[in-house]
Amino acid sequence: MATTFFLRLIFIQVGFTAVTTTTTYSCLSNATCGCSLNSAVLTKIVGGEQAGTDTWGWIVSLRVNNNHICGGSLISSTIVLSAAHCLTSVKSISTLSVNIGSKYLSVIQQQRSISKVYVHKNYNTSTFVNDIAIMQLSTAINLNDRSVALICLPSTATNNVEYPSVGTSVVAIGWGVLSSDSKTPPNTLQQVTLQTFSSTASNCRKSVNNATVQLCAGVQGGGKDTCQGDSGGPLMMFSNRQWNLIGITSYGTGCALPDYPGVYTRVSYYVDWISCFLTKNTSCIKNTVFKQYIFSSSGLRIFYKDITVFFLCLMILQLRLT
Repeated sequence: MATTFFLRLIFIQVGFTAVTTTTTYSCLSNATCGCSLNSAVLTKIVGGEQAGTDTWGWIVSLRVNNNHICGGSLISSTIVLSAAHCLTSVKSISTLSVNIGSKYLSVIQQQRSISKVYVHKNYNTSTFVNDIAIMQLSTAINLNDRSVALICLPSTATNNVEYPSVGTSVVAIGWGVLSSDSKTPPNTLQQVTLQTFSSTASNCRKSVNNATVQLCAGVQGGGKDTCQGDSGGPLMMFSNRQWNLIGITSYGTGCALPDYPGVYTRVSYYVDWISCFLTKNTSCIKNTVFKQYIFSSSGLRIFYKDITVFFLCLMILQLRLT
């Protein structure tokens, strides 16, 4: 199965621009998450469209040496969720940063360095199963900035079922390229409305490797999708007048091809473990499936616990040699 590793968002087919329906998503006025300064307005067109100002306050641009590589979602003032595969080629954590609060890549609103990275210990680089990572920011984001907001996580009650249900209308956002043959991301944040498919549907069976932790979304016949540069960004569902993070953009075959919907990490499966980081429960964090990564100058990712074992073995070897 050929897959595109750094994926996904708004693919536009030239010649189809007529607006058929406009939907305004009005949020709760007192919501603590899942609502931005302005209501999101989406039109049902082939392809995607530019996002409005201050409508997606949690979207993060993940950067290496200040160059955008992936998206991410702000879930607390110091925690960002993204995809594990966005970090596999990073040589040093010091090169990583995030920018939040602007829909333009060229505008630096609130920029933060990364102090720690946690990657799922069973992330598979071949199948992209468990393609999820948690980043801890060096300094808290100023949530009093009205252009910034937090996205809601799914309820823990949803972590043992196929969530969201098949046929749910969902929205993906990001700065991914606008066509599969492009290498330059758009400066303006893009948004697109998709639909979730059954993991047993023929188009999903070709792409999904583990339906428990992955879901697929797209449109029948193609034409709407995520694409290179959108990896790590949010797939969202509007529920109870708030936006919920239900997926993390992961991978797919090409962009917007018929019968090849995009594949997303199913966030509901990981909510209990993610909550450990939100509550800053040290013992809970130590027992999660997420393990801290240390990036070496050669680009090798090593589990923190493995480093301890390595030095212990080295000390034993030195004792035997003396």
